Amino acid sequence: MSTKLVFSNAAIENLNDSNASLEAIGEAMNDQYDEVANPNGIMNLGIAVNKLQEEIILKKLNSINTVTKKDLEYNTAFGTETLRTNISNMINKNFNPVNPVNKDDIVVTNGATSALDKLASVLCNPGEAILISSPYYSVFETDLNLVAKAVVHNVPVPVSEIQSPVQVRYYQKKLDELNGKGITTKAIVVCNPHNPTGKCYSRAAVEAILEFANRNKLFVIMDEIYALSVFRNTESASDLKNDKIKHAGDLNDAVGTYSDNKYEFESVLSFENLSELIDPSLVIVLHGLSKDFCLNGFRVGWVVSPFNKQVVTALCKIAMFSYQAGLVDSIISKLLGDTEFLDSFNVILRKNLLESYERTTTYLNNKNIKYVPSQAGHFLWINIQPLMIRWKNNNLRKNQFRITSPSELTFDDDMEMWLSVIKDARIYYTAGVNFKSDEPGWIRLIFSQPWDFLKKGLDRLFDYIEKESNSIPQIKSKI
Repeated sequence: MSTKLVFSNAAIENLNDSNASLEAIGEAMNDQYDEVANPNGIMNLGIAVNKLQEEIILKKLNSINTVTKKDLEYNTAFGTETLRTNISNMINKNFNPVNPVNKDDIVVTNGATSALDKLASVLCNPGEAILISSPYYSVFETDLNLVAKAVVHNVPVPVSEIQSPVQVRYYQKKLDELNGKGITTKAIVVCNPHNPTGKCYSRAAVEAILEFANRNKLFVIMDEIYALSVFRNTESASDLKNDKIKHAGDLNDAVGTYSDNKYEFESVLSFENLSELIDPSLVIVLHGLSKDFCLNGFRVGWVVSPFNKQVVTALCKIAMFSYQAGLVDSIISKLLGDTEFLDSFNVILRKNLLESYERTTTYLNNKNIKYVPSQAGHFLWINIQPLMIRWKNNNLRKNQFRITSPSELTFDDDMEMWLSVIKDARIYYTAGVNFKSDEPGWIRLIFSQPWDFLKKGLDRLFDYIEKESNSIPQIKSKI
């Protein structure tokens, strides 16, 4: 029987969309490396998980994990009053909002992924555009499109301009292009701190984007999921340690010339001049547990909309489809209610991220590998073009010729090397082609892992790339 007679147009579109990136993520998650139980498993250097505080968070969660009769009942679909109150208290303490956020400004969802999906359903009709500057977190595309059928249009912004207000010219160019095609644009998603570069936007850059959105009546979804994971600020991150740190991430002539401009993270909620920049009703904030609290698997995120109660109401209407388990709501309410623990945890979180960043960048410096210095998050945006050229020349197909310049690399090379590394080296990283990089040869590397594991993975990755010959899988689909 033809699927056209059975399924919706949306389902048919999803069924026909083969995505090698999502398939590879699934393989990496289902066959994870374990030194004892699965030594031939895939070492994950690509999925943004912070494993540096696992024992601390496990001990805390196990101490508050009790099941009561209330947990057996239906929960409040958009988050219990206790949970939303504790989230608002956490935001008011750490995000410095001009006006305190209250519980009624918050809608809890089963993860930030679900929050984006629900926001796209509320804000967009199928086919309408959402702008995101690239390189960007690739799953934004599926988050916003699979159900709501909003369409992400990437706005290529050079790495050197990610923190600059001049990037607005690229948004304007894309908007003009879409207008010329008769496509309605409804929103911009801004990930601050930025994924995958780990940069904090300058205040001037955010203000310029807000003013641009206001001129064009676009919603601005500020994804601040890494807000508490900023480990290098404007002055120095050395206050997180007792001794002075020499930042390995400050690039020198031997490594490259990518800017190490550092800006303080400022939540858009803290902008005292917000109403002078944009109609505040167009501004929405996202946050959640996965990154800053190292709880990816708990699937709890939240939308903060203090300036537009209709957004909250519309999300609450469909909240039954993004329900959290009552037990999870109860545990997280207790976790976020323990402010003394959270204060201590946040200090340890930043200290551990900084130490791992220092070790990783020292390793990369010693191998003369270029990268964009990061300030926040779990990742580094790394340029491996010289290694990709070597890999390409060691693995030429019939009728292919040796190359000597990065300009000769293709995104097919990017994809082929990535799939080859996963299959044979048993290493998962994120290829730049999946993040809409403007050129082949970039990868996102996750450094928020115990050093013994990370170093083993890095050694295995680079040793494999530099081998004389590797197998090259056929590309099943283009990203």
